[in-house]
Amino acid sequence: MAGHRSTLKKANKAFKSPHSSKRALKALNKGKVEKTAANNKALKVQTRDQRKNQRNQLKLNKIKKTSEEHALFTSNKVERVITILPLTKNQSVHDIINKLLKNDVEFDITSVAENIITVRVDKFKSTLKFVIPDMDDLLSILDSCKVSDFVLFGLSATEEVEGNYGEQIIRAVEAQGVSSCFAVLPDIVSSYPKKNLQQDVYKSLFSFYQHFFPNAEKAYMLESKNDSMNLLRTLSQKIPKGIHWRDTRGYLLADHLDKVTINDNEDLLTITGIVRGTGFNVNGLIHLPGFGDFQIEQIEKLVKNNEIESITPSERATLNPLQDFDDENNDLSMDEMDDDESHSEVDEEVEDDWDLVNKEKPKARTRLPKGMSEYQARWLKDEEIEKLIEEYGLQEPHEELNTEANYKGEEEIDNMEIHEQNGDIDDSEEAGMDMELTAEDRERQLQEYRERERDELEFPDEIELRYDEVATERLSKYRGVKSLASALWDYDELDERRPVHWLEYLRLKGYKIHRNQLIKKFKTTTTVVAGDKVRISVKFNKELFMKLVDPKMKPFIVYALLPNENKLSVCNFSIQTWESYEEPIKSKEPMIVQYGFRRYAINPLFSQHTRNANNVAKFQRFLHKGQVALATAIVPTSFTNSPALFFRCDQNSKNLQILCQGTFENTDFTRILAKRVVITGEVFKIHKSVVTIRFMFHNSHDVNAYKNVPLFTKMGRSGFIKEALGTHGLFKASFDGSLNQQDIVGMELFKRVWPKQGSPVAF
Repeated sequence: MAGHRSTLKKANKAFKSPHSSKRALKALNKGKVEKTAANNKALKVQTRDQRKNQRNQLKLNKIKKTSEEHALFTSNKVERVITILPLTKNQSVHDIINKLLKNDVEFDITSVAENIITVRVDKFKSTLKFVIPDMDDLLSILDSCKVSDFVLFGLSATEEVEGNYGEQIIRAVEAQGVSSCFAVLPDIVSSYPKKNLQQDVYKSLFSFYQHFFPNAEKAYMLESKNDSMNLLRTLSQKIPKGIHWRDTRGYLLADHLDKVTINDNEDLLTITGIVRGTGFNVNGLIHLPGFGDFQIEQIEKLVKNNEIESITPSERATLNPLQDFDDENNDLSMDEMDDDESHSEVDEEVEDDWDLVNKEKPKARTRLPKGMSEYQARWLKDEEIEKLIEEYGLQEPHEELNTEANYKGEEEIDNMEIHEQNGDIDDSEEAGMDMELTAEDRERQLQEYRERERDELEFPDEIELRYDEVATERLSKYRGVKSLASALWDYDELDERRPVHWLEYLRLKGYKIHRNQLIKKFKTTTTVVAGDKVRISVKFNKELFMKLVDPKMKPFIVYALLPNENKLSVCNFSIQTWESYEEPIKSKEPMIVQYGFRRYAINPLFSQHTRNANNVAKFQRFLHKGQVALATAIVPTSFTNSPALFFRCDQNSKNLQILCQGTFENTDFTRILAKRVVITGEVFKIHKSVVTIRFMFHNSHDVNAYKNVPLFTKMGRSGFIKEALGTHGLFKASFDGSLNQQDIVGMELFKRVWPKQGSPVAF
């Protein structure tokens, strides 16, 4: 029967081997692997009920966390802080407030001051505190927005927002972090009675605002009764989104400041207000902007029925002994600090290598070969030193190149390394001569400054040795390495230019892990939490009481410090130039950095944003526009990854000019900044892969001194020095291929550069 298929035929059972091979098991599983835990044990598969219970627990935890975050505002116990920022000069803050409150709503003005207006809105059962900053002072605007729950940006229908005024304000506020914000249009109806024109102008202004805040839903026309009422309701009932770096710690907006006299020499400053953020720890420290860090003497918690619960510290926290508290901005002196107590605190709370540091100064070598400094000899073994002595002879003690008389300052050498024909001036000299320069001299220096930046872009790190210059003397601080990414470098090396307190700065390993653990631990150790009305007492210098301003006239903020945040450390900031800033920025240029609630005057070192295995990064002389780099300085650390603004201003905080923006990255004392110089030579003769080079050195001694340093060419060849020719610096070099006559031969040398310690700025 053709085409018949038998239904009675049975397939044979597959062969079952008692021991399947690994290949067979792998083919059977088809790449599937069993999930294992950290201890290499198989994870237990959850049942359906267990998975359902886990989802419910995660849901309840999220609801609980959200309710705790919103409890501060849902109870209407705190005042809602609102900062109003007109972006054009034809608008008035008082006019915006009047139009906002000009509704059929009953309100009581509880207090009126020059810069703060407090209004009680009975319909929405809320209290609104309007902050009016000085619109001519960008620092006042930034300080007001830091503590605000809402920010209102006023846009004019008749005047365009200027780039150096309104646009700079909105960019700076956005860069430092801003809470919930809204756009208001106070004059669109009166300026354009026709509705079709109103819609066109509205779309244009709202499009401008959406460029900075893409999630914005609408702009409010205050002359419209419905829009004005909706905005007032939103300000009274909406939960602000907050600022991460601010809400991670505790902070307090003061309602009252009082002075309590203990004796003739000591006074207490008591600060009354409602706690916000995470809370305060009575054993911790607080920061008063413009005055410094202080220890808490007592916290009085105001509970129900006008009862007071007094909380005193059980153990005394210690401030950073490296920070100078003798100036007028602080009330503690360095003599009162116990160094041992401070360092023991670090050892207990963080992973620290303090005990692993060799604090003894290594013995200086007494036998040195000719032409070598004591600094260079530290990188060589005794056998290598003796071999060089046999070859070049022993150096007499008075001939040592690293003496104080022969040592040139770091700033002088840095300026010599960049085209000496420009007649560069030392940074400190520029700072002292700035007041005496005329407009023509400033313009001439600026042109030279720009020329140096262009030369740096075209000929990076290149220098030229003069005919009568000895390379081993001028470059005595430099050394050659085969690869910067694999070079071995001691981060605690002994160097005359190393900061005096280098071994005493805060040392953390694993910054991110430590930061996350610290924030979690701080939340569990707070004495008072958000919503508690407290009175915090600190010891305050009598002379500083004259500088205090009534909180009803100007916001007075108190910030809680996380553990170790008062200690100096080697800190890194990611940095890029401000969008509207066109001038070149040189490394070590004086500027002021604002990160979080701190402001410090620094001279940052710029370096490449790289992550090498040996943690060595290349130093950059300039920060070019559009480039992202790291800025390194010695300032107090931060554990909240706060945004950073870099600016320049005069002593009265006027004429503020923003230079850069960025973020606090980490604190890393092991990161080494290596400054590179490239000395170049010209191809004189070529014989296959052996090339004669001239004009790189000008004597045979320098050729022999740098014989072990590798060479490279602009076209990608690599080689090494074979031997010197004559006594005028010519030498033979062997390369890995044939060279072009137009090729340029270079040699890389590196020097360690050290960050500088910043100083606090009080505005």
